[in-house]
Amino acid sequence: MPFRAPRAPLEAAPAHVTPAIAVGVNELARKRLVSVVLLIYLLAIFEGSIRKYVAPQFGQYIFFIRDPFLIYAYVLATRFGLWPRHSGFLRLSVVMGILGVLWLGLQTSVGGVSDTRALLGVNGWRSYFLYVPLAFLVGEQFRAADLTRFGKITLWLVVPIAVLVAVQFFSPMNAPINVGIAADKELQFKGLGLNAERLRPSGPFTSTAGQQQFVATACAFVLAFLLVPAARRRVSLLTLLVAAAAVLSCVALSGSRGTLLQCLMTGLFAVSIGIVGRGAALKAKAIVLPTTLVLLAAVLYPVLFPEGFSAFVNRWNSAAAAETGFEGGVFGRALYGFVDFIRLVDVVPALGYGLGYGSNASILMRATVDGVMPGQLAETDFARHMVDLGPLFGAGYIVFRAALVVWLLRQVLSATRRASDPLPMMLFAYAGYTLLLGQISGHGSITVYGWLFAGLCIAACRVALQPAPSQWLAAAEPAGRQRWARVSRPPQRRPWMARTPGRP
Repeated sequence: MPFRAPRAPLEAAPAHVTPAIAVGVNELARKRLVSVVLLIYLLAIFEGSIRKYVAPQFGQYIFFIRDPFLIYAYVLATRFGLWPRHSGFLRLSVVMGILGVLWLGLQTSVGGVSDTRALLGVNGWRSYFLYVPLAFLVGEQFRAADLTRFGKITLWLVVPIAVLVAVQFFSPMNAPINVGIAADKELQFKGLGLNAERLRPSGPFTSTAGQQQFVATACAFVLAFLLVPAARRRVSLLTLLVAAAAVLSCVALSGSRGTLLQCLMTGLFAVSIGIVGRGAALKAKAIVLPTTLVLLAAVLYPVLFPEGFSAFVNRWNSAAAAETGFEGGVFGRALYGFVDFIRLVDVVPALGYGLGYGSNASILMRATVDGVMPGQLAETDFARHMVDLGPLFGAGYIVFRAALVVWLLRQVLSATRRASDPLPMMLFAYAGYTLLLGQISGHGSITVYGWLFAGLCIAACRVALQPAPSQWLAAAEPAGRQRWARVSRPPQRRPWMARTPGRP
C-alpha cells in the first residue's frame, strides 16, 4: 500500500500529525526498505541466471539490474530519515564518493575523453563507492526478524543450488547448463576448468567467484543456526541438516580452494566463540560442533564424491606447484594481498591510470594507457586501488577498509562476549575477510555481497547488544495493524533468534 512521509521529521511534525502516526509511517518505510534490500540480495544471486539462461543478448545491461533498486533504497532512506545519524564511517563513505567523482574528472582531463574511459570510469565509481552506504543503512534498520528472514531464505536456496551445481559438474563442459543458451560464443560464459572433462560449477552465477560468496555465507548461516539452543531456534532441525548437507555438497563439487578455505575459516571463527563467547553450553557447542562437521566431511568426501575429490586434489596439487614461488604456498599467496600493492606505488601515475582500469572489464576491453594495459597490473584488490586511484587516494581507500574491519571486529567481540548470540561472529567470518582482502572493487557479485553482509553483521551486533524488549515495544493487533504503547523513543528489537523477551 502506498504511503507518504510526514512533511517534517518526527520531532518537528505538524500538529495534525501525531507521533504515533509518524512512527507508524516510518515503520512502513523501514519494512519497505527491508523488502528492497532483500530483492537486491535475490538479484545478486539470480542475475547471472537471467544473463545465462533467459536473455544472454542483454547480459551487459542485466549486469546493472540491481542498481535502480539500490538507488531507490537510498531515496527511501533519505525521505524517511532512516540513515544512521552518528556514523562517522557513513559520512566518510559519502565524502569518498564525492571525491571519487572529482577524481574521475581529473583523470579524464589528464587522460583525455574517450568511450572506454567513460564506461570504465562509471563502472569503476560504482564498484568503489555506490554500495558502501548500503552497509550502514542495513546495519541501522535491520531487526531480529529481518536477519532471521535472510538466513532462512539462504537456507532454502542452498538446496536447489546444490542440485544445480551437481548437474553442472557432471554435464559436458560446453553444455547449456554450463555456458548458457546463447548461440553466439561471445555471449557464452566459459568457466574455469578442473581437468580436461570437468568445469568448476558456477551455480546460478556467471562465475565461480559469485558461487563462492553464496556458499561461504550459507555456511555462516548454517553454523549460526546450529549453534543456537533448540528452544530458541526458528528453523527446524531437518531444514538445517538438509541445508548443511547441501553446503557440503557445493564445497565438494566446487573444485575451488577458495571456497573450501573460506568455509574452513568460518568454522574456525565458530570455534573462537568457545573462547570469547558467553555461556558454557554455547562455548562447548561452538568447539565440538564445527570440529565434528569438519572431520565428518573429510571422511565422507572421497566416499560420496570420489570424482569431485579426485578433481579437487589434482587441482590443489597443480595450483600448489604453480605457487612454489610464494613462501607458505596457498597461505602465502593469500597474505601476498597485504603487500602486493607496494610494488606499484612508484609505477602508477599520481592520479592512477583511471577508475575501472584495474578491473576485469578493462582486460576484456583491452584498455591501454600510454601502451600499458593497467588491468594486467592488478593481481590483488589493494593493487587494483593503486591502478585505479593512484598512490594517495588508493592508500586512503585501503586504510578505510582496514579501519572498518577493525571497528567491526570490536563490535563483534563486544556482542559475542555480552550475549549468547553466534550470529555476529559468523557473519564477520565472511564480511571481515571480504572487506579486508576480498575482490570487493573488482567483481560485481563480491561488491554487493561484501557490503550487504557487512551491514547484516553490523545489524546483528546492534541487535545482540540491545536490552530486553519492554512493554512499549510495537504489538500486532489481530487485524494486522500496528499499535504503539509508547512513542517517546523508538522501538527496540529482540535478539535475532529469540522467541521470548530478554537475552541470556
